[in-house]
Amino acid sequence: MKKNILIRKIILLSSISVFITTVLISACSWTTGGEDIVFPQENISYMHHVKPFLSLNCSYSPCHSDYNRAGGYAFTEYWTLFETGGFVVPGNPDASRLVQILEEKLPHFTYFYRGNINNDHIRGVRRWIEEGAINN
Repeated sequence: MKKNILIRKIILLSSISVFITTVLISACSWTTGGEDIVFPQENISYMHHVKPFLSLNCSYSPCHSDYNRAGGYAFTEYWTLFETGGFVVPGNPDASRLVQILEEKLPHFTYFYRGNINNDHIRGVRRWIEEGAINN
């Protein structure tokens, strides 16, 4: 009788462990796919390039979503990029905190996570801001 209870507990704990591992692996699946976002050399589109980049790297929960607003920032929509002055300065990427963070000139909490951010993304965001940070 005690053996049966012990075996059931072991099976239950093993099942819970497998479940938790599966959930953790699937929760981290958002960390792939950045290579699909490719910025052109010019005429950067907010909807086709910048927003997908921000969605993948910044505006998910628990970071800069409408719900969490880490540091007081949400990057889920175009207008939220301008709620706090200086984050995006149209025509001036060097004065834009977004570019400064991407280029690691300003500290940011998630320096450990840069797997989806590549040089094309940084150049593309910089170019979008140079082009006036248009909502297109």
